[in-house]
Amino acid sequence: MNAAARVTLVVALILGVGASPGLAAGFKVDPARSSLVLQLFKDGVAARLGHDHVVHASVFSGTVAYDPNHPDASSIQVAVEVGSLIADDPGTRRKFGLAGEPSASDRAEIDKAMKADGQLAAARFQSMSFTSTAIARQPDGRFLVIGRLTIRGVTNEVKFPAQIGMEGAQLRGRAQLTLKQSRFGYPPYSALLGAIKNKDEVILHVDLMAKPP
Repeated sequence: MNAAARVTLVVALILGVGASPGLAAGFKVDPARSSLVLQLFKDGVAARLGHDHVVHASVFSGTVAYDPNHPDASSIQVAVEVGSLIADDPGTRRKFGLAGEPSASDRAEIDKAMKADGQLAAARFQSMSFTSTAIARQPDGRFLVIGRLTIRGVTNEVKFPAQIGMEGAQLRGRAQLTLKQSRFGYPPYSALLGAIKNKDEVILHVDLMAKPP
């Protein structure tokens, strides 16, 4: 194969153009241009005294294999360091339009409670992960993603619609999925005998940018 042919092949693999069935281009998630944010909602008879919360991952990694011509050959893997989760960062709260701003000491208490043994048990379960098992194009142009989500050592199958596409030479994937904390082996946080607590259902907001390695 001459030099020009080799260059053409490399470009085709990166862009996913002209790939043969089952041949997906590889990408690496860029944390600096990506975000994973969990949104939690207050509940209980004294909910007015509490806050809705946002938690974002500051350390995570992932890989994507993507073939736009054959999406069923695509796959994604993402891992998050539980210790890197940050609760109620003021900038993230503003981004999600949340009223009020917990003090630094309140954020420290929220962080401690979130990572405690009765919740995410960060000392015992240092990572959470997602691995896709199937990706299929839908009639509306989005993709149905099915995979295994592991939190606190408990794995459940999840499925959700996602927008996936190329932006120049980079791949972008966006999705929202609703989860129940209790399905992963821990109850929603509560205080004052349940007068202030979080709802079981949370929303995970995913916006991943991935680049060729």
